[in-house]
Amino acid sequence: MSKAGESVILPSNAVFLVHKVGTSKAGHETQWETRAKAMRAAPDPHKALSIRSNNTNDAVKTKSDAAEGGSWQFVSYTPRKDQQLQKRPKKGEPKRKRRTQTNNDAQKNKSTSIVSIKQNPTLLRNPNLLPPDLPVAIVGHALLYINFYFHSIATGAYTLPCLLFNPAKRDWFPRMMQDEAWRCIILSLSASTLASLTGSPSNYVDSHALLDEALRQLKSRVASGALPSDQTLGAISCLSMWSNEQGNLEKAWVHAKGLAELVKLRGGFSKISDGMRSKVYRGVFDIAVNSDRPPLLEDGLRGFPENEVIVSEDDGSEREESGLDTSECRISSHLSSIFDDVVQFSATVDEAMTRNIKLDTNPLYELVFGLYNRLLSCQSDSMSGCDNSFRICLILYIKSIVSHDCPNPTSMHLVKKLQASLQDCLAAHPSTSLTKWKLFVGGMAATDGTCEKQWFVQRLAETLTENEVEREGGWELLQAELGSIVWTKPINEAAGYRLWLQIADAQP
Repeated sequence: MSKAGESVILPSNAVFLVHKVGTSKAGHETQWETRAKAMRAAPDPHKALSIRSNNTNDAVKTKSDAAEGGSWQFVSYTPRKDQQLQKRPKKGEPKRKRRTQTNNDAQKNKSTSIVSIKQNPTLLRNPNLLPPDLPVAIVGHALLYINFYFHSIATGAYTLPCLLFNPAKRDWFPRMMQDEAWRCIILSLSASTLASLTGSPSNYVDSHALLDEALRQLKSRVASGALPSDQTLGAISCLSMWSNEQGNLEKAWVHAKGLAELVKLRGGFSKISDGMRSKVYRGVFDIAVNSDRPPLLEDGLRGFPENEVIVSEDDGSEREESGLDTSECRISSHLSSIFDDVVQFSATVDEAMTRNIKLDTNPLYELVFGLYNRLLSCQSDSMSGCDNSFRICLILYIKSIVSHDCPNPTSMHLVKKLQASLQDCLAAHPSTSLTKWKLFVGGMAATDGTCEKQWFVQRLAETLTENEVEREGGWELLQAELGSIVWTKPINEAAGYRLWLQIADAQP
């Protein structure tokens, strides 16, 4: 499951698959072995390495210190010659005696190792002295769950190809491994996901046990009244995102509201470390986006201009015509300004994909959530159906970019609202470019096999004439028409073409 260049430090008593380095020959199979290692957080390279004693209290304190302040590192490890696996002797050859390491060699190794290894761990007999750790029954599955999270769930959290890095792997994962509650949540999430894929009862049992332990610890932290740490905020964000992905919008909203209150206690998003801010953004705003509710927090988001005044539609002022003004319908000036920023964002991603440029992930997602925030804030009961359908389509369009080529069932609430608000546009402007674009964005966002998907496909089949669908180059011509509104071909073409084929099949 691993990709080249990814090596991860795992928690204490982990099992490693170790490659036999430097002894394989051409034509011989690569050899591996498993080794159990007790690991701790790598110390600050500028400080002297601490030597672990066999004293019980010291062992507990060292683990606690590592969890609170140690810096977990991604390291590429190459063993020394004396650490490499010995060649297996040929038949008839006497076995070589293993060289005994001298005291000088041992002292040298202590001063140069990146991570310390406890060769003879002391078993703690007193339960009160045991550090918080995984339940005994789950230890054997922990490595599987961690790997599944890192290589599957974290990979799927950021699928846009032009990103400079994946925060779920680079920023979040090391902090997860330092915090017991958060670690239990991601292990529970992995176990739950694997259970749904395999139907294994043991995975379900593990998931419930881990989640119960995580919730117990989080409740204790919140009840203490202490300012929440970045790790605590990250753990609650994980719960919000998990419930949101399962479609449990009410439960996710409860988690998001609690998270927003804790962020306020910390002094706002600006008080959260850069590496963790995107995680908290997602925990607070993803559920607001998918349920189309006013944002819980606005502080610190790019893309939300200060002192911007939202003019309601019934204030008697004349609406300015936007750049989209055609014979179909006019868009409010406020919504038009957001549209201009969405077009700029789309063009930036398009250029990055076309020219193979990497975009800095954190600033890009601050912009994304800023745009979401503005689109959620500008909705009102007096908004016309044309404006509201356009607003929802802009949200869905942004989601189509950031969840590139990844089916997203969390959009269905928005899709249903779009379907309802499109009725006026279809009656007044059935075949204009903007109406086609709205129907196309809704059709791409709708989940296959649903009645909403069928509705959008059918409306598009009615809107596009048989000649438009069957003529040579029809798909390219439609993409050009969609591009007159906004369209990112490197991102949207594959999903758009799948929808185009469904439209062709639905033609009478």
